[in-house]
Amino acid sequence: MYKSLNTGNVNINANGFAQTLALARNHGFGAVSYSPASLEAEKIDTFEALDLMGQYGMIISDFGLPVQIKSKDEFDKSFSSLEPVARAASRLGIRRCCTWMLSFSNDFEYAENFTRHTDMFRLISEVLNEYGILFGVEFLGPKTIIKSGKYPFIHTLEQLMELCDAVGTGNMGVLLDAHHCYCSGLKGGDFTKYIRNEREIVLVHLNDDAQNMPIEEIKDSPRYYPGEPGSGGNDLRGFMNALKQIKYTGPIIVEPFSEALKEMQDNDKIAQIISESIDSVWPL
Repeated sequence: MYKSLNTGNVNINANGFAQTLALARNHGFGAVSYSPASLEAEKIDTFEALDLMGQYGMIISDFGLPVQIKSKDEFDKSFSSLEPVARAASRLGIRRCCTWMLSFSNDFEYAENFTRHTDMFRLISEVLNEYGILFGVEFLGPKTIIKSGKYPFIHTLEQLMELCDAVGTGNMGVLLDAHHCYCSGLKGGDFTKYIRNEREIVLVHLNDDAQNMPIEEIKDSPRYYPGEPGSGGNDLRGFMNALKQIKYTGPIIVEPFSEALKEMQDNDKIAQIISESIDSVWPL
């Protein structure tokens, strides 16, 4: 496994792809999270992007799903954007695409919502599979989110793995977030109860929670980077050791909704803090 920097997750305002690569290299990351669509907006073609990646010794670890999945209308309107993005990602050597899904619905009960997501995710996975790209989906674990809707939906790793099996394309797995695992009752390395092999984990978000906070009261935000003052609710060393034991080979990305980072404007300082926070729980 390797460290990847997602600048948007940590309040870094990088000025384009080259600066993002430089920040990552200078602070010990092996990759960056970056969208082919962002490269296109910067008028950086495939060859220039590959050249920059070579210069800085970086890869792009993943990109976000360009398809909207909250409603059928949004899905139908945005689905056609997937194939060209997947093609561009493949040319850049990006092998991981991720998204998240709501843990409730105001319109559909569990079984019907499960069928809807199975159908959508199968179509998405089939397109990505054509280009050798894994598809990772993040479940939301906080009970405060589940209760905000009429009908509860997938909010545990076990339920998400059932969805992956139903999709059945072989390239769909989980975006494993330590925060959401913890909120769903899986502390530290407990997630291995439901993971059969490392390929089922497409990407990892390494986030901590507050100490002495009842799980029933935890919200989606704030989250904490490893070692941040006030953190320590989860067992991130156990979490990382479990990833090592199952031989996970993918990216580790910090995604804290940190009030402390929001107050900072020094990109280098933030990148240094995040890199060192991952190192602090990295398996020996």
